[in-house]
Amino acid sequence: MKKLILALLAASTILVSCKKDSDKKPDDSAGSSRTVQYEVTGNFTGSLIASYTTAAGGTVNDEITALPWTKEIVYAKSVTAAIIAISGGGGVAGQKVKLVIKRGGTQVGTAMEAVAGPSGGFSQAAPVIVF
Repeated sequence: MKKLILALLAASTILVSCKKDSDKKPDDSAGSSRTVQYEVTGNFTGSLIASYTTAAGGTVNDEITALPWTKEIVYAKSVTAAIIAISGGGGVAGQKVKLVIKRGGTQVGTAMEAVAGPSGGFSQAAPVIVF
């Protein structure tokens, strides 16, 4: 009987002390925020298109009519990742566009810079943001 009580006590101690990592709730730091802000600046004079993941997880192509351009999106919990790509045409070789991505108000990685090639165009995608 004494051995049974010791075995149950040992087993309950092990079960209580082991907790799954998934039980932990994420904090509200920038890394867990679902609010993403895209900021496009530069001297590109041609036409610009931003293709990005929408708040619900679809994709959309928006014409950027003037620089600077900013878009803030609060992503739904069902969205697991987001991406943005900037394309331009009809500009002058050497003109630039800079994309800064912020998550929860904090910049994610380094800014992306795209430079128009000899044809006056470019297309560049930013790294994926995973939620």
